[in-house]
Formats: sequence, C-alpha cells, structure tokens
Amino acid sequence: MISLKRIQTIFVKDYKDLMKNSYMLTTVIIPIFFAYMFSRGEIEDAALLALPITLSLVVVGSLIQAGMIAEEKEKNTLRGLLLSPLNTSEIFIGKSLVSVIVSILVVMICIFVSGFKIPEQWWFFVLGTGINLIFFISIGTILGLLSRTVMETSVLGSPVMLLLGTSSFFTQLFPIGNLNRILDFLPEPRFALLITALNEGTSVIEHLLILGLWAFVSIILCVIIFKRRRFD
Repeated sequence: MISLKRIQTIFVKDYKDLMKNSYMLTTVIIPIFFAYMFSRGEIEDAALLALPITLSLVVVGSLIQAGMIAEEKEKNTLRGLLLSPLNTSEIFIGKSLVSVIVSILVVMICIFVSGFKIPEQWWFFVLGTGINLIFFISIGTILGLLSRTVMETSVLGSPVMLLLGTSSFFTQLFPIGNLNRILDFLPEPRFALLITALNEGTSVIEHLLILGLWAFVSIILCVIIFKRRRFD
C-alpha cells in the first residue's frame, strides 16, 4: 500500500535540498534562455520551437533528477532510505515529484517565453509531453544510480543531453539521410514529428506509440539498474 504521507516526506526533503543547491537550480535557466533566444528570431517551424520544451524535460527532468539521486548516494543517505519502511514505489514516486513539478513549471514558462502555439488537439500534445517526461525522469534516475557524485552526473549527463535533447536540431543543420532516419526514432525528434503531425492534422498514433515504447523501456531499465546498484 502506497502511503501519501511517506511520499510527501521525501518530496519536502528533496525540495529543501534543491533550494540549497545553486548548481542544480542554475540548470533551470538553460531551456528558458533557449526559449528567449528563439522568441527573438524568425523561427516559424513549430517543431523547432518545441526544442526548449524538450530541453526542459532533459535538463530539469533528467539532470536535476540525476543530481538528487547522486546526492543521496554521495551523502550515503540512499542506503538508509532503502532500508526504511518505504517501499520501492514510494521511493520512486517521492524522489521524482520535485523533478516532475519543476519540469512542468519550466515547460510552461518556455511555452510562454518562446511564443510556441499549442496545437488545437492539445490533449495529444499534453500526452506526448507527459510520456516524454516519464522517459527523461527515468533516464535521470538511471544516471543518478550510475553516478557516485553530483559532478559525475554532469559528465554522464552531457552527452545524453546532446543526443536525446537536441538531435533534431543537428539533423536540420547536417542532413544525412540514413543517420537522420535512425535519429528520428529518438524521443526528441519523434516529439517534434508529433507536433508537426498535430499541426498538419495527420495521424499521431505512431509517434505516441514510439514515445510510449521509449518510456516503457526506460522504466524497465531503471528498475533493473536500481535493483543492481542501489546499495553501491
């Protein structure tokens, strides 16, 4: 049975820790800065304008989540958390809540700052964003479990951020046929294709299924790594 009170306890602790960590707080500025730069340009491609939204999920969802997990390991408090009466679900939910809430807030700010127009079928946009958020939170948890310190998350997270967060941007700058087709299956380009499909009024089922598959696989990997690395 999941206890909301226990989850709230973890959430409050993580929130206080985040407010004390200037390094992790400054990462929030990155997607907002990109959104501001995009708003000053003449970018009309909705998929490209959505890049700051994905960056919000990558930087906040992944890197802050990774930092908070790694910080628990660095302080040797993760072991105590795991040996407490909390079950695995409560730990996962509690440790993700701050990242989820901050990610949603930053996404909303980026939408406002960049001037991104939410498609008429907004529910598909929200669903796609939510699935992507689950994926990046899982990736952040994995990075945190694989890192021994908060600084290590930057080393592991930087290539992940570039690959998963900006791949469609690079495919437009350097169009390479077969490579682009492969990269299109990554979450960020697929999310961009979802937005394009919504604006054009075409089917979005394939895009949602691919995003859902990424989220499902990331959760499975997260659980496997959690069971193997939790007491490292």
